[in-house]
Amino acid sequence: MAHNPDGGLAGAPEAARGPAPGETLPPAATRVDSPAAAPRKVRRWPIVVLRCVATLFFVLLLIQPVLAGMFISGDVDLLDLHEANSFVISITSWFQVLATVLVWRPGRGPLWPIGVAVLLSFAIVMQDGWGYARELQLHIPLGVLLVAASTALLYWSYGHRPGRGRRG
Repeated sequence: MAHNPDGGLAGAPEAARGPAPGETLPPAATRVDSPAAAPRKVRRWPIVVLRCVATLFFVLLLIQPVLAGMFISGDVDLLDLHEANSFVISITSWFQVLATVLVWRPGRGPLWPIGVAVLLSFAIVMQDGWGYARELQLHIPLGVLLVAASTALLYWSYGHRPGRGRRG
C-alpha cells in the first residue's frame, strides 16, 4: 500500500490510519471501539435475594422475644413454638450467608457483609446452645445483640445500590 501525504496508508479505513497531523485521539477508556469502554453489567438480583432473606431473618428474630414473653406469662406451649422458630432462624441465617456471597459475586458488591452474616450465623448457634442450657444471663443479651446486628445488615441491604462503587 502507498503512503498518503497525511501519514496514513492509502486505501486503509480512516480509523486504521491514525490521527491527522495535529489531531489527538481520545484516551483509550473513552474510545468507542475500546473494550474498556463497554459498560460492566451489574447484576441486581443478588441484592433483591439478600433483602428478602434478611427481612425474613429479621422478622423471625423479632418474633422470638414475643414468644418467650408469652411463655414467661404462663402459656407454656409457646416454648415449643419458640424452639421451632429458633430452628427456622438457624436455617435462614445460613441462607443469609449465601445471599451475601451472591451480592459479592456475581453481584459485584462489597465483601464485608459476608463477615457480618457469618458472625450472625455463629451467634445463632451459640444462642441456641445457651437457650437449651437455660443460660438466660447470656441468652437474652445475645438475643438483643442479634436483633441489632440484623437491623444493621437489613438497613444496609435496602440502602445498597449495585454498581455504585465497591464500598457498599
